[in-house]
Amino acid sequence: MKSIRIKDLEIVEQERKHGEIAEKSTSMALAQLALENQKKDILITQLTQTVANLNIEIMKLKGGIS
Repeated sequence: MKSIRIKDLEIVEQERKHGEIAEKSTSMALAQLALENQKKDILITQLTQTVANLNIEIMKLKGGIS
């Protein structure tokens, strides 16, 4: 009877540890996704500014803005 309880406790402990590992992996993946999204947001902002600047230069060349 005691050996069954010990085995059950070992299984519960293994499942708990596995759950913690899975949770850490999920947290790490979410953190990486958040970082990648921030990098993309910065790139989008930079590209938007570049397009705006190029549009101004085009207007200058056409004589629309001095």
